[in-house]
Amino acid sequence: MSDRTFTTYPFGLTSNEKTLNGLVCGDFQTTDSIYRIALISGLSGKINSKKAHEEALNVFLKASEELSFIAADLSGTNASLAEFPYPANDGYFFDKTCPESRYLWRWITMEAPDIVLELNPGSPRSIKYYTGDSNDGSLLSALASGRGQTPGPIPGIRLTCPAETVGKEVEAVIDKMRSDSPRPSDARYELDRRSERSPLDTARILGTIYGYKLDEPVNYVQGVAISGRMRLSKLDAAYPDPADSIVKLVEFLTTEAGFAGNDKTGPNLAAMCWAEELLESTGGEIWKHLLLKAANTYSQFKNGTAPYPCHPDFGCEDMFFISAMCGRAYKITGDEQYLNTYSNFLLEASIQQNDGLFWHCRSTPYFWGRGNGFAALAFAEGLTYMPEQHSSRDQLIAMHAHHLDGLSKLQQPSGMWTQLLDFPGTYQEMSATCMIGYAMARGIRKGWLDQRFVSVLEKAWEGVNRRISNQGGLVDVCTGTGFQESREDYIYRAAEYGYDDRGGSMAIWFATEMERLQRSTSNR
Repeated sequence: MSDRTFTTYPFGLTSNEKTLNGLVCGDFQTTDSIYRIALISGLSGKINSKKAHEEALNVFLKASEELSFIAADLSGTNASLAEFPYPANDGYFFDKTCPESRYLWRWITMEAPDIVLELNPGSPRSIKYYTGDSNDGSLLSALASGRGQTPGPIPGIRLTCPAETVGKEVEAVIDKMRSDSPRPSDARYELDRRSERSPLDTARILGTIYGYKLDEPVNYVQGVAISGRMRLSKLDAAYPDPADSIVKLVEFLTTEAGFAGNDKTGPNLAAMCWAEELLESTGGEIWKHLLLKAANTYSQFKNGTAPYPCHPDFGCEDMFFISAMCGRAYKITGDEQYLNTYSNFLLEASIQQNDGLFWHCRSTPYFWGRGNGFAALAFAEGLTYMPEQHSSRDQLIAMHAHHLDGLSKLQQPSGMWTQLLDFPGTYQEMSATCMIGYAMARGIRKGWLDQRFVSVLEKAWEGVNRRISNQGGLVDVCTGTGFQESREDYIYRAAEYGYDDRGGSMAIWFATEMERLQRSTSNR
């Protein structure tokens, strides 16, 4: 029997919010030249296929190390997954009628096996092969066709046989796979190709798609990508200097009328984070004035209270908004008032729990993925601009490291973090992973984080990089989300697929920061 490692982890939820568990072989995620199979049993949800599934697993466990696998038995879910029409083109992950179908689809397509083996205990015995010309509406047919939300086609085999012969039948299927000189699936090939991209390669893709608009009222979800394009131009001599075109895009904010109406909330103000880069690039004092005008919107306040326009319940989002803008204002003025404004906010929020994680806000005790991404990003931004001798710096670093230690324990085998961090099985959310990864990369590069975070960061980058297509499409970015009233509200929050400003912004920041880290490491 192989001595390879195996991990069981939740990959989704049922309609009654129970976890769907999968098994992944330790070498499945590697770039080794092995053949990868997904074993799926119990799609009817009603036939107890547990024994047959275990028999098939025993065959896989004894197989040579040239074969790796993921596996899931879905019997007992009471979901008619075999009857659901595939592919599901929407409803991720808010459709409550059959959420299992979306989670299963996303798990298989983003793990990208070379073939899917569906095990169906029963009679009469039959084997059906699914390739690109299949079109019967089944899971295997849709996977093989490459239709829907997928990086590419994945062929399949449906094996129907009596439970008592499963072991022998699965052995025969594996032997035939070997004799047919198996090749990687198109989905596997595509994800491997994405994995080979450097951070700069990925940033270039994102820099051709995101950061070209700033709709009113302005919002950080577009503003961060504009900043990302400026950062990319400093790293890539071949990338056209975007300063002139960005000036034309954003100069309306330098007028009184343009600024009015765009300064009411933290998201509006953080949309102007690129003013620092424009000031450095063009030398135009107008960008300094704009940056200070945005930062000065934050009112003076008593200790223990949140400054306007922050929410009085100290939300994670405001941690980022205030740190980003007041940190930049301190950089260009040296006025410690800005330092104290954001450092006091971070220290007095009182929403970090004993395990290091952050509630969404004081009155919302849920560990939202992107909320914790905002918190990680806030500390990274704040520490970037804070002098080493500042009295709050050591305490902020300790809080930040405690947070990232807690997050590290919750990272999925794919490298991603989930929509609700303390609820395994909620969807793997991209923007949170980008923000957490950015914070780790910045902290390692700047020296306030040590090497224990390097492997966590590398896994996060791998997970994110595989979820960015060559057209800038993204996988599962939580839609805009305020403070929610219940845990269920977070569970069923929609996940965006394809073009998404919010995810694209955080992805280009993450990619450029990873490139900076790699360059700084190679120069040591």
